[in-house]
Amino acid sequence: MRTRAWSMVVSAVALSLCGVPGIAQPAGDVVLGDIGARLDQYLSRLVPYGYSGAVLVAKDGTVLLKKAYGLADREANRPYTTDMVSCIGSVTKQFTAAAILKLEMEGKLSVSDPIAKYLPGVPPDKSAITIHQLLTHTAGLSGDFGGRDDDPIDRDTLVAKVLAAPLASKPGERFEYSNEGYSLAPAIVERVAGTGYETYLREHVLLPAGLKDTGYLAPGWPLSRLPVGYTADGKPWGRVYKNGWRDDGPGWYLRGNGGIHSSLDDLYRWHLALEAGTVLSADEVKKFQAGHVPSARGERYGYGWSVQTTRRGTTVIEHNGGNGYFFTDVRRYVDEKVVIIAMTNQPSIPATQLAPRELDALVFGDVPVAMPPVGVPVAVSQREALAGQYALAAGGRVTVRATPVGLEAESDDPALFGALGAITPPEGPLIERETQSLAMLGEASKGNFRPFFEAFDDQRPFEVVQGNQTRLWNGWRNQFGEFQRFEPLGIGIVQGDPAVTVRARFEKGGPVLQLIWGPRRLLGFRVLTPAAVPLVPESPSVWVFYTYRGATFVRLTFGEAGQLRLDTAKGPLDARRQ
Repeated sequence: MRTRAWSMVVSAVALSLCGVPGIAQPAGDVVLGDIGARLDQYLSRLVPYGYSGAVLVAKDGTVLLKKAYGLADREANRPYTTDMVSCIGSVTKQFTAAAILKLEMEGKLSVSDPIAKYLPGVPPDKSAITIHQLLTHTAGLSGDFGGRDDDPIDRDTLVAKVLAAPLASKPGERFEYSNEGYSLAPAIVERVAGTGYETYLREHVLLPAGLKDTGYLAPGWPLSRLPVGYTADGKPWGRVYKNGWRDDGPGWYLRGNGGIHSSLDDLYRWHLALEAGTVLSADEVKKFQAGHVPSARGERYGYGWSVQTTRRGTTVIEHNGGNGYFFTDVRRYVDEKVVIIAMTNQPSIPATQLAPRELDALVFGDVPVAMPPVGVPVAVSQREALAGQYALAAGGRVTVRATPVGLEAESDDPALFGALGAITPPEGPLIERETQSLAMLGEASKGNFRPFFEAFDDQRPFEVVQGNQTRLWNGWRNQFGEFQRFEPLGIGIVQGDPAVTVRARFEKGGPVLQLIWGPRRLLGFRVLTPAAVPLVPESPSVWVFYTYRGATFVRLTFGEAGQLRLDTAKGPLDARRQ
């Protein structure tokens, strides 16, 4: 897609699943063994820092953790539960691919067939595109057609639009992730099966695998089982479910490539069905999750799956999905017999970062994970005595304030308290993105905003982009004086997309800027400004700033005579109260 339960409960019920003997499927919350306890402690501690969602982890066929955390509906104070049904984003793609493979098993098509065999009006430049190329993102289709998930566009209009668009590359030439390619695939399913996409998927793939809670509309869930999605600043966004949908499901910018809803149990049942060959034959499963083509960072892409080598030299078959509010990650460590499934309804701590980083490390125990801190009580008078402005010996200031519940700190260096998030040096194609970003910003500093307009390519008039940029630059010059230079800081990640991060230097300071890039165009531009962050007390004199995004600590130790020591990831800093 364009991804507070505090008590420990142990409950496992053996169920027969899809005719697969010897597989235990739990009911209710599960926290089992050292791994389950370690995961539960970490996730429980994350809740005060913005985490909400649900996680299932299994090893050797035994579920070690199945538990929900935080709130599904903050306005109603409704907790997240393990039977919540969430939008799984681009995890939908593997179900579309499975429907294609099921039709192949039935002898009704072959993945090597050209799409022109099943879709009318395919022009000559796309006549050689095969179904295999749709499923592996190698059809040469553009990665971004600009359509909205809530646009109720119909099937034939979407197909015609995609077929009329120019190719980004020759079919089969290279990998380029394309949602619309996975909208053509369900159109083929409908034409071959002679029925609706969800109907075929449900009858021939989902129900035979035991997935009764997966789909668009057919399961008919009550709204109480669907969490509300939230923005990064905590505002309710709503639900994907029936948001601009047609009578039979979402519009075709979303259908088949995203928007399906599912539960933890159903996604685990899906893994078990693939392991047992319940729905697809062994040959089709092998084809389904083989790494057919190289994609990025050493990964290979299958049919709706990414195939990667872990740091342990084993194989993980995974896919994630998200729309900026809901995120899902499904990870199947086939050599190590481990499954990690995570869902979240907020971008502060998304499943797409949590699962491959901390959950992976906590399960396998081969990488240290910073446990979120838990505070101790500190008297109001002791907190107020620490408040003030501290001058850093290396330059800059740290302001500490007492709040009704603790302390907060702010610095004129946005990097100090993690306002930049995790920043890394650019590699590969991202080096070119950084170069392009600096050139665009250089032109903007001279009043030429045409490169920005062309990079956005989002149907806004040039006058709108020019007006926005002009207001920003005039405001910066009024606040900071004349512009001097740009300092590249590296690459951050904003909702899964790379963000070129640059400090703008004026006479008296300046902002930090992030240019957020999609596969083919500039998706966003934001200004990072220093903001106050909460501190957690380890003792009356030692306070910690923790952020999930940085996964590191800044520890503030207050000494006598107004001394302050800050221990940061880049080393210690000394400061003194002014």
